[in-house]
Amino acid sequence: MAGEEFRATLRGSEATLGVVRASDIARLFTGLESAVAAAAYAALGKPRRGSTGRHRAAVEAASRLHFQNVEPGGVVAVLRLPQLAEVTDGTFDVEVDDLAGAAFDRLVASFAEPDHHVDAGIAKALADLGQELGIGERHDELLLTSPRSPVVGRLDASAKDRMRRLADAPLGHQPDVIVGTLHEADFDRRTARLHATTGETVTVEFPAELDDEIQEALRAQAAFEGIISFDPATAIVRRVELRRISVSEPLPFDTSAFWVTTSVEDLAHEQGDRAGHLRGPVRPVERAGTR
Repeated sequence: MAGEEFRATLRGSEATLGVVRASDIARLFTGLESAVAAAAYAALGKPRRGSTGRHRAAVEAASRLHFQNVEPGGVVAVLRLPQLAEVTDGTFDVEVDDLAGAAFDRLVASFAEPDHHVDAGIAKALADLGQELGIGERHDELLLTSPRSPVVGRLDASAKDRMRRLADAPLGHQPDVIVGTLHEADFDRRTARLHATTGETVTVEFPAELDDEIQEALRAQAAFEGIISFDPATAIVRRVELRRISVSEPLPFDTSAFWVTTSVEDLAHEQGDRAGHLRGPVRPVERAGTR
């Protein structure tokens, strides 16, 4: 349902209206938006374009939280997930309110998931939120609750430290294939720059036995298979330890001359006909290259 409410409850000796820092309330709101955005990327299975800069439009819309009210009982901020909105650029095949709900569910579920299931972007956002709020120092814990689910997200000192450990874990590695165009090969250091079809620029490391294939693949689109390393904060590919290259087979004609302007005389001569048998004015025609 669009615009569902949820509650963010800050607990601790300073978590009382009239005592709590105004800056902590501001950090609570902005930190929650960052956490929902990270969870939206995880729910979509799409990487952020970079660790800085604007979000994709759908994620930007889905993480735009609305402040509703403050309730008694510590500091209880009532917020609302965004309502359905039209997104015109950077969209995905998902409604904004559906994405916001899925992101909130993914965010809350992260507290109870095993380490290897927790998205690194969510872990970083929650660790940063806990640090900004002084969880374990000024405040004891932050609770996230919603009528959407009986699950409670509890960010206390232990959870904050766990999320920081997961966020700071080394780059993930897995065998995979990435498609793109190879540029700037350095055969002394055996590295190259790969412009992936997804938009990222990736460092490629290759062994000596692939020197000839690297040379052949330069400036041509190919599939590169190897061990791929990911940035834990953005899930963007950063490095490929190359094992195999697959270059597309060339087409059986000169693709640069596929569309050419040819006179009737040249076409007749090319086909072995006598141009003198042709009547009427000679006009150029468009043809597909057939040499």
